[in-house]
Amino acid sequence: MKKSFSISVAIPIAVLTTLFLSFIFAAHASAKTFSDINNGEIYKTGIEFLASKGIVNGYPDGTYKPLSTINRAEMLKIIAEGSMKLNNMYEDEFDAYSSQNCFSDVKANQWFTKYICYAKDKGWVEGYENGKYFRPAQNVTFVESLKITYKGMNISYNGNANPWYKDLIGKSAMKNLIPHTIKSFDENLKRNQMADMIARMIKFNEGEDVLEEYLGDRTNIVVTYETILAGQDLSLLETEIITPEI
Repeated sequence: MKKSFSISVAIPIAVLTTLFLSFIFAAHASAKTFSDINNGEIYKTGIEFLASKGIVNGYPDGTYKPLSTINRAEMLKIIAEGSMKLNNMYEDEFDAYSSQNCFSDVKANQWFTKYICYAKDKGWVEGYENGKYFRPAQNVTFVESLKITYKGMNISYNGNANPWYKDLIGKSAMKNLIPHTIKSFDENLKRNQMADMIARMIKFNEGEDVLEEYLGDRTNIVVTYETILAGQDLSLLETEIITPEI
């Protein structure tokens, strides 16, 4: 006890102040929330987790707009930032692409340029009309976003299945990576669903037990190809166990 006390007293005040402020700022970052995200938001934990990691920032008015559909530019930003955290990359790896003009509708130095051009360079996206357009403001469907997320997270799947996304969804079901409110293959993805999907992938990469802790009492509710085909919204279930077919 005496030895510990002596060591702590010997630490310079400036260092103690720095450590204290770092703790305060870290606590503030981890507690970051949005004015329109409350306990009634099913994906609250995922949204706040991504916000604490700097993957999502919300809007200048302090909102997140969880039920708004996400566009292709926003989607790639979240996937790229999620991939960066997953693979311990540095932000400047994206910055090198800021000055590029990689699609006719993606000009240099727009906020989304570095993410889209990075994704194109890495083969995550190819664009429309033989690679001429990216259409950054266009809504993105669930299966499209899942496909690009898998590419961004470097997860393999069989793209030759029939339909092409069947194996993609099957693998996602086995890992429990699909948000519970997904009930259509081609539905426009919402901002809260995208946050949950990326959060699940990051948590799963850290370990199945970490993902289970994130999901809590809903860990045994699994969205599958069959539940989506049937148009089921599994967020309406309590804790019913649904096991995906192998």
